[in-house]
Amino acid sequence: MTHNEAYAYCRQIATTHYENFPVASILVPSRMREHLYAMYAFSRKADDIADEGDASAEQRLKQLRELRLELRKESSNDPVIFALLITIKECQLPLTLFDRLLDAFESDVSYTSPSSWHEVLTYCHNSADPVGELFLRLDYGTDDPPAVAVIASDRICSALQITNFLQDLSIDIARGRNYLPVTDAEVIERTRQLYDDGAQVVRYLRSWRLRLELRAIIYGGRTMLELCARRSDRFVRPRLTIWTLLLHLFRTR
Repeated sequence: MTHNEAYAYCRQIATTHYENFPVASILVPSRMREHLYAMYAFSRKADDIADEGDASAEQRLKQLRELRLELRKESSNDPVIFALLITIKECQLPLTLFDRLLDAFESDVSYTSPSSWHEVLTYCHNSADPVGELFLRLDYGTDDPPAVAVIASDRICSALQITNFLQDLSIDIARGRNYLPVTDAEVIERTRQLYDDGAQVVRYLRSWRLRLELRAIIYGGRTMLELCARRSDRFVRPRLTIWTLLLHLFRTR
């Protein structure tokens, strides 16, 4: 397996799976795209282990533990791991960030509904916040991003994760999961605050293209949050379209 073959495999996964936003849009510098594809494909792989198929909880946890060990190896026959190991080495990414992602997937297997807002944020600390820090680290190269940037990134990533919980209430509750132990109104207000507190992360990005990309992601997240706030039925799943984004832009000017 070659470097190009492994990253092409990851790219196919990233570009053919539906998400609210493209994994790496045209705004993302080309030097970063293959690394983002590898990280997304890894998350998709772990998510499939945690949530798909007929394996028992014990079998799923075993597979996730094996995945954690794979990241400690020099190479792999799995194209996703093969590509990610290259990305980790080239970009000097801390394995602790991937460990936190795997912690979140393991908690999904042994799911317990959060009982407080603090527990929601603790879940987001593992499931969402590492993604933002990885994004920052790709932008900063071999330099460490400033702590204030990581803190702001954490706020935005948690806000995006919670917005996704609101959007997917009907899906999650049908699966026996409720990630939001407080009222929708309280969730929406607290999530708005997270967006406000984290918006400054944009100014810390070095690439002007990434600043535009992140502004678009934050704007899309805020728009989805407001769609959830305005819906009359909390189990109706809003979807973002270009027209929705434009309408929200004109309403909030």
